[in-house]
Amino acid sequence: MIPFNWCIILITLSYVIKNARWKRLSRLSAILIFVFFSNGFIFQKVISAWEYPAESFDQFANQNKAIVVLGGMSSYDDELDRIYFKEASDRLLQGMLLAQKNPALPMIISGGSAEIYFEERPEADYLKEYLNTIGIDEGRVFFEKQSRNTHENAFYSAALFDSLQIDKNIVLITSGFHMTRARACFEKQGFEVSPLSAHLYTNHQPLKPMDYFMPSLATLQLWPILIKEWLGIAVYKMKGYI
Repeated sequence: MIPFNWCIILITLSYVIKNARWKRLSRLSAILIFVFFSNGFIFQKVISAWEYPAESFDQFANQNKAIVVLGGMSSYDDELDRIYFKEASDRLLQGMLLAQKNPALPMIISGGSAEIYFEERPEADYLKEYLNTIGIDEGRVFFEKQSRNTHENAFYSAALFDSLQIDKNIVLITSGFHMTRARACFEKQGFEVSPLSAHLYTNHQPLKPMDYFMPSLATLQLWPILIKEWLGIAVYKMKGYI
């Protein structure tokens, strides 16, 4: 579900199809798809309407709610014995900041391994080692490492909360584009959720003139994230996860 791939397929078809009308239609469709999905103004309109808006940290001050941070923010290189952090690591950084502002609250990091082709270390395992290395108090951070997707993040986190006898009134931290599905999954498992969005794509700064007219390959590459999320919500609804 990548717009760039749609363009490639349509251009390729235009050289295979013999009918002149369909040949022109294929090429025109490829051009229109490219122009639409590479336009920064259009993407900002869509993403700002979709992403769960960010809140000020003042909204969460002095609240007696556990902090849950969803994984999918890093990868581990066994050969180098090193963690590589992705853009979504903003989830962890915002979670640590909120935990520092509320030192009495527990923080739960939920993330196993989504890899289906080979075995890899659960994300929670090496994040635990990393946080211990940089001096984060081990006693207040708990790790859920069985989950492979958002549904399981919520399912196994619920079991962890029950075992630790922690109230399921939480601040949930994940990427803004992912918050709608994540929140629904956790509420399905009996959590009362206060969303705190991180890793936002919405640009609150005024757009530049080129954003309205100039195609952007960077913008084109962002759409698969959003399309995948929409498909994920549709699948989760069909499976009864949300």
